[in-house]
Amino acid sequence: MSQPLHRRVVPETYVQLLYDYLKAHGHDPVSVLAEPWPQPDPNGAGGIDVEHWEHLLATAAQQLGDPLLGIHLGRTISPRHFGVLGSVLLACNNLEAALMRLERYLRLVFDVLPMYRREGQGWVEIVWDTSEYQPGPLVNETGIVAMVQFCRDLVVGVVDPIQIDFNHLGPTDPCPYEEFFACPVRFGQAQAVMRFAPDVLAMPLKSPDPALITLLEQHADRLLAQLPQQDEMVEQVRRSISRELHEGEPSIERIGARLSLSPRTLQRRLQETGTTFRGELNLVRHELALSYLRDPRLQIVDIAMLLGYSEHSAFTRAFKEWSGQTPLEARQNQSP
Repeated sequence: MSQPLHRRVVPETYVQLLYDYLKAHGHDPVSVLAEPWPQPDPNGAGGIDVEHWEHLLATAAQQLGDPLLGIHLGRTISPRHFGVLGSVLLACNNLEAALMRLERYLRLVFDVLPMYRREGQGWVEIVWDTSEYQPGPLVNETGIVAMVQFCRDLVVGVVDPIQIDFNHLGPTDPCPYEEFFACPVRFGQAQAVMRFAPDVLAMPLKSPDPALITLLEQHADRLLAQLPQQDEMVEQVRRSISRELHEGEPSIERIGARLSLSPRTLQRRLQETGTTFRGELNLVRHELALSYLRDPRLQIVDIAMLLGYSEHSAFTRAFKEWSGQTPLEARQNQSP
């Protein structure tokens, strides 16, 4: 049998949400959960098994006597519980851009189920495909509450869904759920779904994360200063690539549009200088990777995302092709 696409894990930064919640409410989380604080794997290959995450949630709910823990916990979500991705989402212009970026990098914060968007007359939905795997009810409730709360915290304005569907059986009294979501809530449905009015997608986000933007600019500027000076066209392509990477993998179409050139013209101009778009993309990625690896604030999985990779394994393979060693080995071998 082939392996499933998703590893069915959640990152340690997300699990820390529960530990933070217990501590904030006067409990010792290590005593309540009988486990130490989760620490991210420096190689980015860690994570907490989703069924163990359900166990931790159920343990806390029982110890606290709180059947509504999913609501109470999910609404305390903050960008740092999403790792660097949370800060990257804050740099988007509107909610639609943030959701598109979240869909691309979902596996960095919830490597359990596919998520996709679908639209209809007067609505747009965020759907989790549970056809091959169904998480436990507390995982579902905490996750969807956290998503809605995060959207509310992101934008300037009011973001309320118009319908919420859970795929697990619900309580006899759905009123606490409908009070939080401010809309009808259905349980026992075929899929887990958040439905919004389409106009919320255009809502602008609050001020972007200045620390992240400064960090990205510092690394990009350091890279450009280290590279040998080239033809002005090559320099423009490199600058454009370095600015576009955290949006996802730059295409020649996107970079060409930035420079007001067709893809064919851009490729021809680069060939005239003895290089190619793919070659420049790999060069920028490699040099930025070396710069990011010197920054202890960034995990390997964060670096993969900032370089436009949706999975850290793809970044690891590419880095090994460039340098003959893995990113973690390169970090360990760097002099202080």
